[in-house]
Amino acid sequence: MLFLIGLNWNVQRMDSETDKIIQVYDNLFDLNYKSKIYNCVKTSFFKIGWTDSNEFGKNYEFIHSNYSKKDIDALEFFKKLENTPVIDYIKNLEHTHTKVNLSTPSDANFIHAHDHKLAILYYVNLDWQDGWHGETIFYDEYGKDIIFASPYTPGRIIVFDATIPHTIRPQSIIGPKFRFTMSSFFDYPKENI
Repeated sequence: MLFLIGLNWNVQRMDSETDKIIQVYDNLFDLNYKSKIYNCVKTSFFKIGWTDSNEFGKNYEFIHSNYSKKDIDALEFFKKLENTPVIDYIKNLEHTHTKVNLSTPSDANFIHAHDHKLAILYYVNLDWQDGWHGETIFYDEYGKDIIFASPYTPGRIIVFDATIPHTIRPQSIIGPKFRFTMSSFFDYPKENI
């Protein structure tokens, strides 16, 4: 069973059986800062392939950009989160990596999870309209039933237990050609493994 708690700019969903969290935050950054992230992302060095797999040459190829600690520090991303509730989730965790995913309307997206990780997902695009789709979809532990779907909302941050199976719904061809998300991953303490 899932519980939904609404606050001004925060929505919380938690699976009461597993205590795995999905936290949604809107309006944490002003337009100037969101534009800074977008401009950085759109000029990133993107690679074909996927860091979670060595498969190459399939009919689907994933496009991503790996961000170094220096890149994230230059963006001041975690510094901007210091005075928000998001910091409470990551202040005692080790940041392992950040990547930007670039998806297109013709991409195939698969249900997946990240072992022993907490994720901060940030929706980078500055404009997104109803009908363009691109939702992030979270599933039950078996990857069968949808437990939560987050509309692609510019500037939205989702903090979630990355062991929850998830994927994205491809964006519509009537929307932007590129859908950008920035994902930062953190290791849970070894005692939680």
